[in-house]
Amino acid sequence: MFAAAPIKECQASSIADLKAFLAEQTEPLVIRDLCVDWPQVMAAKQGSKNALDYLLGLANNASVRSFSSQAIHQGRYFYNADFSGLNFSQHADNLVSVLQKLARSITQTDSDSLYMGSTAVEYCAPGFSVKNPLTVTDYNCLTSLWVGNHSQIAAHYDNADNLACVAAGERTFTLLPTDQVNNLYVGPLEFTPAGQAVSLVDFNNPDFNRFPRFKEAIAKTQSATLGPGDAIYIPALWWHQVSATSPFNVLVNYWWRQAPEYLANPFDAMLHSMLAIKDLPSEHKQKWQQLFNHYVFADDVDLASHVAEPAQGILADIDELTARRIRQLLLQKLNR
Repeated sequence: MFAAAPIKECQASSIADLKAFLAEQTEPLVIRDLCVDWPQVMAAKQGSKNALDYLLGLANNASVRSFSSQAIHQGRYFYNADFSGLNFSQHADNLVSVLQKLARSITQTDSDSLYMGSTAVEYCAPGFSVKNPLTVTDYNCLTSLWVGNHSQIAAHYDNADNLACVAAGERTFTLLPTDQVNNLYVGPLEFTPAGQAVSLVDFNNPDFNRFPRFKEAIAKTQSATLGPGDAIYIPALWWHQVSATSPFNVLVNYWWRQAPEYLANPFDAMLHSMLAIKDLPSEHKQKWQQLFNHYVFADDVDLASHVAEPAQGILADIDELTARRIRQLLLQKLNR
């Protein structure tokens, strides 16, 4: 593993109002001991078995997806050699069963990797959030549970802001800013290991002959290792690679977009732009870039005041009704 700069840190005790504090953050930040009072964390500090038993007491038999990867892959969930598939298996499961399997693997060396990822916590462990509470934002927030043994999740980005809390075990986060996309050799957009496009570079063993520009990305990497009770704020669109290294690991993360729910997913707009603009002549793309800057990206451009208010339409600020009108207009145009 290459050397990376440390991620900025603070102590939870220095934060008076977590919601207000997070709303002001624009860079990654480790918050030590944010969840240190959680019963799940206190159990984890007594060892992996205690942590597992605590969660087992809250788990139910609701259907979930679990994933397993043979020991030869060292917990790296990725593509197979020729990209015809993936190097891991997916299973219909439930959290009780996952935890029972993990209990059997705790004392094993060179065990297969097993994990359940990104599952709504109250769906599979009712009462967890009541007993282990944290309020991070006034925006609509998705609280997810990740449980497993050793795993390596390839670098990817999320469309939402993310507060990830280590509730058991140990995790190392390696982060890069969005502008490093060209140096990360990102794989397919429509065929991905877990929904988001990932960097093809193995951060633990980078192949610089195959991925030479990754050397430039290394200079921008930040990294931190978190233990039970620690949390990390990862702003939307920051690349992050995550390694779980303990025999039993629990992560609880909170995702939220700093935008009303009626606004569309920007990734969808990017896909449509690829369809409509990517292969145009260069001079046409430059002109479309100017129009995008004017209508979409510039914050200081007045789009509407020179137009009579009844006719401003989607030039005005977008409310829920206007968002519906835009969707309707898009559907009409896409269906032509």
